[in-house]
Amino acid sequence: MTKQVAIITGGTSGIGLATAQKFVQEGYEVVAASVDSAEKVAAAKAQIGEKRFNVVSCNVADRAAVAETVAAVVKQYGRIDVLANVAGILAKEVDLTDADLDNVERTIQINLMGTIYMAQAVARVMKEQGSGTIVNVGSIDGVMANHESIAYHASKGGVHMFTKALARELSPFGIRVVCVAPGWVDTGMVPDKARAYGSKLLMKGRLITTAELAGAIWLMTLPEAAAINGSVVMADDGYAEFKGLGILDL
Repeated sequence: MTKQVAIITGGTSGIGLATAQKFVQEGYEVVAASVDSAEKVAAAKAQIGEKRFNVVSCNVADRAAVAETVAAVVKQYGRIDVLANVAGILAKEVDLTDADLDNVERTIQINLMGTIYMAQAVARVMKEQGSGTIVNVGSIDGVMANHESIAYHASKGGVHMFTKALARELSPFGIRVVCVAPGWVDTGMVPDKARAYGSKLLMKGRLITTAELAGAIWLMTLPEAAAINGSVVMADDGYAEFKGLGILDL
């Protein structure tokens, strides 16, 4: 049986690490693209503890690095079955009128353009093999406006529309493109001051775990999800639907 291969961007921390771990558990050869420190990479490898988990240094905002990474994966494994575009950053929470536009551009470059760069390189491979699934990680901030920065909203809204447009383009080639949009996930990106507040907005009364989000990403790649294409799948524990009126308010 041909081994299935997945590239997970941001795959050595947070949602990306949990996603990499899930795909390894399901038998995939996993390549994590990461810009994390050597210490974080070593910790990620120790946590997963499988030879099928490989880490490459790759800044998704660098087109040349992305092309090199994808070419190396194809050379080693001969195929790419799944791309999970997880890598992303938060922008500084300031009003746009006070914002450092370099920070705005960096946020959009990593969150949106990084997703586009990686998807383009992988889509070329998937078109040749006639199959594959691309899962982009969006956000509730791509659906509704809240206190987050303008830059983060713009980047994730772009990811949502990019997903829809790319799905339409790639569908004739047997490739699905889906976006999973999380709410408040318990990662290192959530400031401590926001943790208690965020918990009140979700139906379970707590933040979503990285493993739960990884499970949602995994589900989108299954044959049973074949009818889901070009969709933004909300993995926000009801936040967007109930406008933050969680179970604690009932």
